Amino acid sequence: MLAPENVKRSRRRLTLGLGKTVMLYNEAAVPGLGGLWFIRQAALALLGISIAEETPHAGSKIELANAIEALACWIGYQERSWSRGDWRLRGSNKLKALQDRGIDRTFRRLKSQSSYVTQPMRMGCVQALPALGLVDASGSRFNSFSVNARGQQLIDAVFGESGRGKRYLPDYLREWVLSEPVNFTASLRQKLNPTADAGDDARKVMRETLAFPGAGAERRRNALLWMRRIDDGDDFGTIPDTDWRKQPAEIDDNHWRDLRAGAALLQTRDAAIDVLANIEQELVFHSRLDLTRALPEGVSASLEAWRKEAQHFRALDGHGPNDAAVAAREFCTEALQSDVHAITMLVNRENHMLRVTGSVIVPTAAWRTDVALRVHDATREGSEIETDPDGREEGAPMRAERDVLPPSISPRIIYLRRLSLDLQGRLGTFIEAQGQN
Repeated sequence: MLAPENVKRSRRRLTLGLGKTVMLYNEAAVPGLGGLWFIRQAALALLGISIAEETPHAGSKIELANAIEALACWIGYQERSWSRGDWRLRGSNKLKALQDRGIDRTFRRLKSQSSYVTQPMRMGCVQALPALGLVDASGSRFNSFSVNARGQQLIDAVFGESGRGKRYLPDYLREWVLSEPVNFTASLRQKLNPTADAGDDARKVMRETLAFPGAGAERRRNALLWMRRIDDGDDFGTIPDTDWRKQPAEIDDNHWRDLRAGAALLQTRDAAIDVLANIEQELVFHSRLDLTRALPEGVSASLEAWRKEAQHFRALDGHGPNDAAVAAREFCTEALQSDVHAITMLVNRENHMLRVTGSVIVPTAAWRTDVALRVHDATREGSEIETDPDGREEGAPMRAERDVLPPSISPRIIYLRRLSLDLQGRLGTFIEAQGQN
């Protein structure tokens, strides 16, 4: 996510100590998927690993994968005349600035952290690649991955091209990494373009990949069937499922309870963030908030809303992975304490912009009014709030995508729905339709 050089971007991490807990609920929703949501996303990451293994002195696997992704997005934007709107492309501002300055898209340039986004799409694959059997891993870090036979199948399906006199795309990229001259023809650009259709062979490999055996294979398969049914028609979302009281036939009881509990936790967390937002808005106009006095109306109302959501979570019997359920119940129990104790514990969880001194909330040295949380801010996904000039992260779940699913459901379900559409060859049309809504 990028901004023009004269715009200061703010980034606030608001895990409230629940980052691991939310991750565990997301994992229970669609095991092993991570942030993977289209076929070429995985294929590009695998391509970076493969070429890094063949050119060990050129850079790390992370550097090569990031640079290849940046090159692919640069090509994708050129094909679109630098228009935004396709979620499969990132880095328009920095990449366009490089082109406008006449800078060549060399590997040395694009492997620099300053040339591309700080959170490439590759990062969404770190969990998925080993979990889906596409790499062998000696650890949990990307640099420890090694492409295996299944991963090579996906690379060949997406980037391979047979025929007399035709060369393999990775061979060109290997030369590019070694700073040898490469003419990226129209055919090569089409192969690299993240917005190009992955092809039937790639779809077959990815279907087999999602069925990779393991503890989560059944949940992935069932959730995929559910997502496919939702879009089973000429339009998208023709058979929506939006009611938590109505369990889809494809999802078993335990899976459904985990999904409901995860959503209830997200709703409770968002309600807690609204408490913090009301407090911060008070601090915009006043230097402190005395908890021994009557709470401002906004703080009091948001506190009651947080408690209501916490009680709802507790009524679900804290379903979910054991460690996650314990941590979530503890968080919800804090909401039900006295006003002073509940707010104090919440501010301690925030532990960045705010602090409690005695019974008074004051801003920390990091406080700035221009980054104060806004009340009822836009939907907060994952464990962070992001703000940028365009108001949302590229590829983040859109409100229209949520409208066909139960409220606050794990974003992994939304990513799986996109992947389902990619498996049908419909993802590009879906993204275009979303942009027109």
